[in-house]
Amino acid sequence: MLLIHQATELFHANEAASLPELLEGGRLPALFSGLPAVSRAHLAAVLRAETQRPVLVLCPDESAAEAFSKDAAALLEEPVPVLTARDFTFYTAESVSRQTEQKRLGALYGLAAGKAGMTVCTVSGLLQRAIPKEKLLRVSFSIEDGGTLPPEDVEDALIRCGYVRTQQVEGPGQFSRRGGILDFYSPAYTAPVRIEFWGDEIDTISYFDAETQRRTDRIDSVTISPAVEVVPDSVTLLAKKIEAHAKTLRGKTAPAAKEILLREAGKLNDGLHIGSLDKYYTFIYETPATLFSYFDTDSLLVFSEGAKLKERMRTTIWQWGEDVRGLFTEGVLCRG
Repeated sequence: MLLIHQATELFHANEAASLPELLEGGRLPALFSGLPAVSRAHLAAVLRAETQRPVLVLCPDESAAEAFSKDAAALLEEPVPVLTARDFTFYTAESVSRQTEQKRLGALYGLAAGKAGMTVCTVSGLLQRAIPKEKLLRVSFSIEDGGTLPPEDVEDALIRCGYVRTQQVEGPGQFSRRGGILDFYSPAYTAPVRIEFWGDEIDTISYFDAETQRRTDRIDSVTISPAVEVVPDSVTLLAKKIEAHAKTLRGKTAPAAKEILLREAGKLNDGLHIGSLDKYYTFIYETPATLFSYFDTDSLLVFSEGAKLKERMRTTIWQWGEDVRGLFTEGVLCRG
């Protein structure tokens, strides 16, 4: 706490000391110019420490966000998660890397559960649609040591939340089961979790080392949260929506789009997984959400490098527009 104490003293010794008064009087926004990167992080960290309000910091790119997070975390002596954009998956693929998506989910769950004091985000990460906060909390569930729960029910819940079954858990979004031992790695945790069952009774819950597969610290409870951001409540209902939408398509790209839609709806009806759920976001979530949905009006928003933010926002939106036009031409995406 010595570093944050020193930074707080510096905070009150210059122009930044007027910020708390401006906050209380509702006289924001305020502009500070000429601050080097580390000083911007110190200013945001002191604001968090002084006000105890949630703080969202917007940086132009991932490298700037990671540096800001590192500097702020050193002062606050607590993790400062970084939320970046992920690659949407619009094609059905056998295997897709979801490392960035699961990192995002860990940050989003920390915000939804009220565990994150400060979050740093890139422009593209902020603009991108996310799993709604209410949905994230609703599909997450806790398991208590000493409770009673069939391991098969936990397996089914993990599959519904987008986890992939593997022989051995090595990274986030994976789970495995060997008799009465069920391992899984939630994006909300920094280590995988092992649940040992005696029949339907939960005997122990503990973290374990992914490399050695040996148990480490025992814990009293664990929360299972989604491993993917697009989680349908019912694949049967989703398939019906896709089939109905396919009938409405018109135009020169309609035949290709219809073929893809009906093929994917058929897979869902057959109980098969499709890797392109991202493109059905609006069928699954009626109200779109972004990172802003996780913050209330009491939160503080800090813009780092305003000119670069504006430029990055323009280029990001332009690039996404170009990408979407190409996907429309292929029939991978369609109106609605």
